[in-house]
Amino acid sequence: MTPIHPTAVVDPGAKLADDVTIGPYAVIGGDVELRAGVSVAAHCVVSGPTLVGEGTRIFPSCVIGTEPQIIGSDGGTTRLEIGRDNVIREFAVIHVGSERGGDCTRIGDGNFILNNVHVAHDCQIGSHCVLASFSALAGHVNLQDHVVFGAMTGVHQFVRIGESVFTGANSMISKDAPPFTKVVGDRARFAGLNTIGLERRGFPHDVVAALKHAYHVLFQSKLLLAVALARVEDESGHVPEVARVLEFLREAGRGFIR
Repeated sequence: MTPIHPTAVVDPGAKLADDVTIGPYAVIGGDVELRAGVSVAAHCVVSGPTLVGEGTRIFPSCVIGTEPQIIGSDGGTTRLEIGRDNVIREFAVIHVGSERGGDCTRIGDGNFILNNVHVAHDCQIGSHCVLASFSALAGHVNLQDHVVFGAMTGVHQFVRIGESVFTGANSMISKDAPPFTKVVGDRARFAGLNTIGLERRGFPHDVVAALKHAYHVLFQSKLLLAVALARVEDESGHVPEVARVLEFLREAGRGFIR
């Protein structure tokens, strides 16, 4: 028997695993699927189409899976997919995708999304990210894995945030943030390698050294970018993490923070 509070409103079309819990006054729409171990706390609204993966916990007063904030879009044919073991804290808002941007907002596994975070339509969030309180992602933002946002980080639409990026509190990000870096400020600027984040992930010292040298050549050598990219590829392109940096920078259509 699914433990659903008697004041909760659950559409008969919703698909709920046997051990899902739903708190007082929560509203679950008919296009929602909640998988094993999901908990939805009091006063949440979960509409859809939305899939919430195993073990994800949604705290009070969140609004999940409502239509995108685009004039003329009703979100009727788009969806939201949330992975396993995420924590979504109070008053977070996450929208479905839009007809203009791939039709789906996706969130990976093991993310920690703090209170009052806003995730707009068509965002693609990887796994093991931490989005601190009051951060906001505009539409079509792409976060790779292990990103950490300081509180009140704001991200412009279509921006990419690379793997293991750390943002300082109140950072305003309007260009792509290169992998493994720290970025801070309004507008955000490069503030060095995210060495603490890399240590926490257990990166070997030789990999951290290779990344430090790569960014020194790319951002501090005063070489033309094409020349710097070629030099880094020649010197340390065999290191997978450095190769990912080079690929990211070469694909930065909006430009990147440096």
